[in-house]
Amino acid sequence: MTPLRLLLLAGLLLGAAHAQTNPDPLPPAEAPAPAAAPAPAPTRTAPLLITVQVEFPALVGGKKTTVPFVSTLNLPGERVAVLRQRGVITESLEADLKTFLASLPAQGQDARFENLGAAGWAVVQRNGLKVDAEATRANVLAALKDPRAVRANVVVTGQTPPGRTLDFFAGKGITAHLATGVTNYAGSSAARMTNIHVGTRNFQDRLFEGKTFSFNQFIGPVSARAGYVPGLIIAGDRTETGLGGGICQVSTTAFRALYGAGLPVVERHPHSYQVHYYQPQGLDAAIYQPSLDLKFANDTGGALWFQADWNDADGHLEISVFGKPRDFTVEISEPKVLRTVPSPADRLIRSASLKPGERRQVDWAAPGATMEVTRKLVRGGKVIRQDVLKSTYRPWPNIYLVGR
Repeated sequence: MTPLRLLLLAGLLLGAAHAQTNPDPLPPAEAPAPAAAPAPAPTRTAPLLITVQVEFPALVGGKKTTVPFVSTLNLPGERVAVLRQRGVITESLEADLKTFLASLPAQGQDARFENLGAAGWAVVQRNGLKVDAEATRANVLAALKDPRAVRANVVVTGQTPPGRTLDFFAGKGITAHLATGVTNYAGSSAARMTNIHVGTRNFQDRLFEGKTFSFNQFIGPVSARAGYVPGLIIAGDRTETGLGGGICQVSTTAFRALYGAGLPVVERHPHSYQVHYYQPQGLDAAIYQPSLDLKFANDTGGALWFQADWNDADGHLEISVFGKPRDFTVEISEPKVLRTVPSPADRLIRSASLKPGERRQVDWAAPGATMEVTRKLVRGGKVIRQDVLKSTYRPWPNIYLVGR
């Protein structure tokens, strides 16, 4: 083979070897795209509930039992995730935990009736709780270190009873809710609301053990010393300022409670006219010391217990009475209007308390009326007693005070 042919053959062999080791890559647009990896699902940490759950003594239907008490500090999942990364009780968590434990009842609350909704009324004794803060803190730390934990229990080592326990009610046979009276005083002046508060406090957690309930004796004197202030009262055929104006809101509410409990009425006086605060009409009770009182015979065979509450935001006032269980139910009819008389023309009363030309309405027109309310005591589907409450109201005008 000639040298020239040997040189050409070597060139061909070198070219073939280069084509095998360096193939041309596909253009970028034509290269197959790699399969996309699925995005990892976000992980969420469940909240951690730091919970205290105990049983408080209760008296339901005259029988001793318990009702649950539960309180919880909820740590959101985002915060729990951070705390688990830290692995310690942080300063902020320590502060929140101390605040939560301090909010738990350390001192017992005197036993009293509570409305438990579907379970009805019951006497509940809310004891004070003895809490082991160190053991509770250890429970919280253990829960933070356990990724599956969603709850840490507050360690309660004991309960401290209050001064008034279930035995107070059980010993006196006061185990049943007899009735609740309700009225509304929305729109009352500040002075009128003050007098309502002062009068109603006499019915807050108060025992009565007599045979005849007298409203005037029960609340004591309506005086400045007792906390009453001047307010508008009905005096004869006009409205004027007098000490304790608004106390009849309390007597009317108490009347509705005792009337609803089925106690016999001994003394009751309707107002001179239909006062708009006392809807429905025909179930009010005026008092004016010392001449007008509200009295009921206590025929329950035991003591009575009163509880009361108010809400100035919506003008709601209620008084509840409790005692021995009754073997009958009480049915009260809607007021029946027997006759009406139109209200007279507006009345103007000159007042030095107002500036000249100033005018302020103090009473609202109401027609005169005679009405009846029927009350039935029913046992086993049969009426065992029935009475009729009659009220007569004079026609009343709009009354305006006018500056002199």
